[in-house]
Amino acid sequence: MSEIRARFSQLMSMLLFFYTCAALIFSCNETEAEKPNLLFIMMDDLGFGQFAVHNHSLNVEAFDPYFTELVTARGDYRPEQALEFSRRAMPTLSELAGAGVVFTSAFAPSNLCAPSRISIATGRTQQSRGIYINVDVENLGLERGSHLAHQLQDLGYGTAHIGKWHIGARRKQMITEVLKRHDIDKGYSYGALKTIHPAAYEELRQAGYYGSVVDEHHPLHNGFDYYYGYNNWASQFYGSTLVWENYEHAGVQPGYNTDHFTDKAMEFMDGKIRKKQPFYVQLHYHAVHDSLEPKAPQKYFSKFPSDSYDLTNFYAHVYGVDANIRRILDYLEERQVLENTLIVFTSDNGAQAGLSGGCGPSALPGNAPFPGTKGSFFQGGLRVPLVFYWPHGINQRRERKQLVSTMDILPTMIDAAGGRVPSGLDGKSLLKWLTTDTEQKVRDRLMWAGIHSRAWGFNIHKSFVDRGKERHFAPPAYVVATDSFLLRYTGHIEPDLYHEYPAGAGPVYQLYNFPNDPAESHNLAEQKPEIVQDLKAAYLEWSLSFRSPITWRVDKWEEIAGRSY
Repeated sequence: MSEIRARFSQLMSMLLFFYTCAALIFSCNETEAEKPNLLFIMMDDLGFGQFAVHNHSLNVEAFDPYFTELVTARGDYRPEQALEFSRRAMPTLSELAGAGVVFTSAFAPSNLCAPSRISIATGRTQQSRGIYINVDVENLGLERGSHLAHQLQDLGYGTAHIGKWHIGARRKQMITEVLKRHDIDKGYSYGALKTIHPAAYEELRQAGYYGSVVDEHHPLHNGFDYYYGYNNWASQFYGSTLVWENYEHAGVQPGYNTDHFTDKAMEFMDGKIRKKQPFYVQLHYHAVHDSLEPKAPQKYFSKFPSDSYDLTNFYAHVYGVDANIRRILDYLEERQVLENTLIVFTSDNGAQAGLSGGCGPSALPGNAPFPGTKGSFFQGGLRVPLVFYWPHGINQRRERKQLVSTMDILPTMIDAAGGRVPSGLDGKSLLKWLTTDTEQKVRDRLMWAGIHSRAWGFNIHKSFVDRGKERHFAPPAYVVATDSFLLRYTGHIEPDLYHEYPAGAGPVYQLYNFPNDPAESHNLAEQKPEIVQDLKAAYLEWSLSFRSPITWRVDKWEEIAGRSY
């Protein structure tokens, strides 16, 4: 009898063990299924005023006067026509914003794409690593393990980056190998080879050198399972040779890149949905960076008939992105996973806002109602659209006025996925502001420092020099913004640089009540010196963490580094 009891007890223990294991497995699977899918969509150089969600209350009087003057003088489209096109170019994103959370005081970490993107990727401001301009990033790249996608990969997400990367160094070894094959002993840069050794240059171009990335900075070494993209500031809409798939050059890109990048993203999502694995996808489109002259596909182009090729084509490219987002939404809904997919949409910085032959035909309204463009420390260079959509987690449409940064995107994704946001980040999780009615501040202030340039917008027409030289001589600047005020310091302006200052100019402080004065028309610096001093002190304390620039001129940096040498 005792032996039977012992066997019965052993059997019950085994059954209890198997039941516990089964329960744990079920619990893990259930938890895994509850994790939201994550989709991070970013356009390149889309302006605040070009984003339909923001401009329904906009009027042409709020457009930048000089940009409007240039467009009117050319005479191929009316400002009213541009406003009308912008309002209907993004029906899908307008729909998402109508059911999601829109942050109306969202800022990029930088006025330029590569510094902005590396800060978004890491959740940290870039100045502490010596990054101020694009070339700084191209020479330094990511620190291993700093991309926050690692956090999502560790949480069991399938991770993919599609489209523009531009946060790593290129594979210069490719140049060495090609020079050796052509028996060229002397070292040359890629650009120099174009005229000195055209055959070597063409071989490198066809091999995708300018879109390449070294292994250390490659997405597959930095939190991603799959990569299809280019490590450059731009990529051709058609026939690009810059694109790589994982570690292999992808050859000549087929079709139109907005459509093709979407295809690749959907293929990846489909694989993860079939495996019941949550996904995190970064879909970073090329549109609407310059090189916009190629005509958008007719199915998009025909939606915006006008006498201006540039106006029609610009909003056709914008609409192409929106139409592809619709494709994704329809697919996710068909697979019954849209309800628990958190989608975020933004731009990497402000619009170039210029005319053909200068900085790309980036149309009105540009960054209205804010002045300035990409590359400048006016609000137009820094203010960006920011929309979150998540049917499962966002129970009502909200418009938020809190001061936020696109550095907050990945911490929010990690938090929504059930992960722990790493300490010490400059980015913050916005999950509470997505899912509750809190009116709490996200932060007290945001700060920026770097180049204050006209090279990427319509103001280049007020310079004595071309875009390349202007970027070299442009003054340094810093900005501090709170919920109420924006302080901007602009450093020394060199002689023979700008039409307004032919003899040069000394540094200036400007203070604006930016919620009530979006055009920055009333400088309050003399009226409110105590606010100037408070914001200046906050900046100077922050600047103690700065490293000297990797590539940017040291003398420019020293002006805003907050300490003497």
